[in-house]
Amino acid sequence: MIKKVDILGIQLDNYTVREAIMCVERYLSNNVLNTIESISLQMLIDSETNPVLKEVMSSLDLAIIGEKEIIQAAGLESMQRIRETEENDFYFEFFKRIERNKKSVFLLGDTQEKIDSLKAELTEDYPKLIFAGEYAVETCVGDLEAVINDMNATTPDVIISVLPSPMQEQFLYEHRDKMNANIWYGIGGVPVHKKKHGVLARLKSIIHRGKLVNSMNKYDEKEEEL
Repeated sequence: MIKKVDILGIQLDNYTVREAIMCVERYLSNNVLNTIESISLQMLIDSETNPVLKEVMSSLDLAIIGEKEIIQAAGLESMQRIRETEENDFYFEFFKRIERNKKSVFLLGDTQEKIDSLKAELTEDYPKLIFAGEYAVETCVGDLEAVINDMNATTPDVIISVLPSPMQEQFLYEHRDKMNANIWYGIGGVPVHKKKHGVLARLKSIIHRGKLVNSMNKYDEKEEEL
């Protein structure tokens, strides 16, 4: 199985969930901030016109493919990886491992409503999960140093971001060196904790996959001309 997928010049990880969780275990035992994000079709498309978004995605320690259409667009018809991605297996296994290892999490979002929704969901699914703190950026007055100060004061093991992309990547780009934690897990760019249902959701995914394939073809043509 191909472990790295190059899409629009960005290296995405095509590990199985088991392999990706082994990476998480290593991250939990070191002393640097390791960055993980779930990557969506829209994030890849937006990266063509947003250099910060592209740079951040390219520098992630673990870039999780968040939508099965990305695997299909790359021509990787692995049924195991399609199933794992469609079922959001990494997301669920990640929090199982965090709960089992008794690691604390800090929730970061743009709105309190979004944070409350995620916290309620995590509390139901992982009742022993330790919450170190939370911060809704909408309540911040002035620069974001207050966010960083509040976050670091709680000494979390893991920062969970539900900031929308590309706000999420801009925040990580500007403040990565100031955050004291083992793992940053960004899930704001793709609703990995929700399963897609309905005709509209499927149609949207098909349209985005078509846009991505078109962008990939144009990117490859430019590379061949160089």
